[in-house]
Amino acid sequence: MKESTKNQNLINLRQRVMEASMELIRAQRAYLDAAGKSESELKEAAEDYLKATGPYDAALQELRQYLLSAEPSEVIAVELEHTERLIEALNKEKLVGSKLIGRHLEMNAPNVKPTSRHNQEE
Repeated sequence: MKESTKNQNLINLRQRVMEASMELIRAQRAYLDAAGKSESELKEAAEDYLKATGPYDAALQELRQYLLSAEPSEVIAVELEHTERLIEALNKEKLVGSKLIGRHLEMNAPNVKPTSRHNQEE
């Protein structure tokens, strides 16, 4: 493969990662903005946030695979390490997002009483 084609492929993959990360940030922002709204709106925003992790994860994985198959260099090694840290952080975010959705489902289940100290004092 020509060097210019390799460089263009890498640029395209980086662009996909950036675009997907921006969508994820928008979804995260919408989730944070929903904090003062109803539980159903908050749950929906959490689900949208979790959904937005899919394209970002796919883009990061594709970039990782490309970097693993690239000719080794110090620059590639640094970028690969950075990409793997982003994947690790995203996996933690997905876990937290899943737990939040589970919490929203529990809180909206029939006959569930709030357990926060504030509500107990009322």
